[in-house]
Amino acid sequence: MADERLRTLVALYGVEDLLSRGILLVDDDPSNIEVLREFLDQDYVVHLATSGTEALHIAARVDLDVVITDQRMPEMTGVELLEKLRDSKPDVAGVLLTAYTDTPALMNAINRARAFRFLKKPWEPSEVQQVVAQASDHVFQRRAIERLLDLLSRRTTELAHRSDELAGTIDELRGAQEKMLHLERLGTTGRLAAGLAHDLRNVMVPFVYLESELERAGLADPVLESVQVGMAGFRNLLETLETLRGFARGSRMEVKMETIEPGAVIRDAVAIARMDLAYRERRVSVRVRDGLPQIDGDRYKLTQVLINLIRNAVQATAPGQAVIIEAAPGFPGEVLFAVEDEGPGVPGNMRERLFAPFVTSRGESGTGMGLYMARLIVEEHRGTISCFDRAGGGTRFEVKLASSPAAPAHPHFPA
Repeated sequence: MADERLRTLVALYGVEDLLSRGILLVDDDPSNIEVLREFLDQDYVVHLATSGTEALHIAARVDLDVVITDQRMPEMTGVELLEKLRDSKPDVAGVLLTAYTDTPALMNAINRARAFRFLKKPWEPSEVQQVVAQASDHVFQRRAIERLLDLLSRRTTELAHRSDELAGTIDELRGAQEKMLHLERLGTTGRLAAGLAHDLRNVMVPFVYLESELERAGLADPVLESVQVGMAGFRNLLETLETLRGFARGSRMEVKMETIEPGAVIRDAVAIARMDLAYRERRVSVRVRDGLPQIDGDRYKLTQVLINLIRNAVQATAPGQAVIIEAAPGFPGEVLFAVEDEGPGVPGNMRERLFAPFVTSRGESGTGMGLYMARLIVEEHRGTISCFDRAGGGTRFEVKLASSPAAPAHPHFPA
């Protein structure tokens, strides 16, 4: 629903007092919040707190639209504060002051605290003012939709002869609300990905030089291979961040098609996944059938899919439990990639939403975008990705891709 349409409905139904102009600034360093206050208090009602506990007390007493909080505070972090406020004041927009190096905190801010924005230190006054204005507009839209939903739901019974019209308006508003929240989280994720990609490129510069010098020096193969695998992991992560950033901006996914061996995708994914200590604590079996036909695909992006499935399997299992990674023939003209584990399985109530955005099957330690991005990549390759209960317990993910038209049809079916 367009903003103009929403504002027309607000005026039509007399919905008022949607914004209080109240802003709460939270930082354990009083000098920091005083600086913020100086260029906000002319346009907003500003409240100050030097701890999460104090902020919660203030939030219980006053009307707020936006909370801007530092992440690194004693006793209660910014994410923990926003998470508590999400329960008591779900319509307040939370802004987190942090650095992109606080990646775990940012993941939690997206999933647990539903942070509206991140502000990277050092911030600029104009940037803060712009974010506050955008947050206020977001809060206005959310409150307007919720107020209208409540109002129209009550009037449906009073105006039975117009129930079809009202029901349509209610459905439209609910759809607008879901779309608005989805797009906002998507935008937040895209901005996070852009910042991480920028920082990662800077970190990679000396390592790219080191890799080049080691190759030129003719270093022993085991050492050089370790460096090359590590750099492949860096490049794959950067590719993942760029894919996520492009998707969040609504850009079409760029797929660089080439004819590749299925076993090469497995090898790339396993080489990168092995850098995780938790991977090495599992009983991992890698099975690549002989004589598999080639496939047409983007090697980097298909490797992203496999890495994501492998990491999910590792997270779902305990040390010593089994993880199986395989490439095998599927139906004629298909190649099957599979990753399975003997973990607890995916809860039934999550199965239908597993490949939707912002859904985490293993708690809320990630962005909830991994399986969704995997699905988008697979579908861009005109393939399918599925999840099944594994015989004997656990989960099995399968990716099916067409073999290259130039490849001979394989006569076998999967066992």
